[in-house]
Amino acid sequence: MIRKILLSLASLFLIWQSYKLLSSLDQFIFESWWLNVLIGWLINLFITGIFAFFGFAFPTYKIFPESYYNVYNSNNLTKVYQTLNVDLFRKFLLATLWKSQKQRQKYFNGKKEGLPNLIKQSKKSEFGHLIQFIILCIVSFYMLAIHAYKLTVCTFLINVIGNFYPIIYRDIIE
Repeated sequence: MIRKILLSLASLFLIWQSYKLLSSLDQFIFESWWLNVLIGWLINLFITGIFAFFGFAFPTYKIFPESYYNVYNSNNLTKVYQTLNVDLFRKFLLATLWKSQKQRQKYFNGKKEGLPNLIKQSKKSEFGHLIQFIILCIVSFYMLAIHAYKLTVCTFLINVIGNFYPIIYRDIIE
């Protein structure tokens, strides 16, 4: 119970921080690409954190119907996977975030009885990345509206790498 409260408070804190950051963007136009990358990364981090903390506290993935998690038209998905070179993303994950065997075993322990946990963790990841992707796309449109073009590009590209690629990657491995 305390864990859920703390994670919920962390999400609320990040909602507030996201609001403060986004509401002040129209006062600044950053010329430096590096500063735009940093601010875009922070925006992605804050919004990602909101849903990650809520997802750790509650089974948010159950909001979507079970049918959402079924892969339809896998041939088209495979073509998209190949066109976007998602295999490079997979290799990046395995070389960095998923390098540790311990980290990978949180998803799947390699045994038949570990399959339900793999499915559950995949659904949690899918839900979180999709919601984050959609919200960050909306935020990108807001940044376009306030003429923060460099920031829009940076935020959107980070969003694609951090949220869109994991969605495609998750769908293709099922």
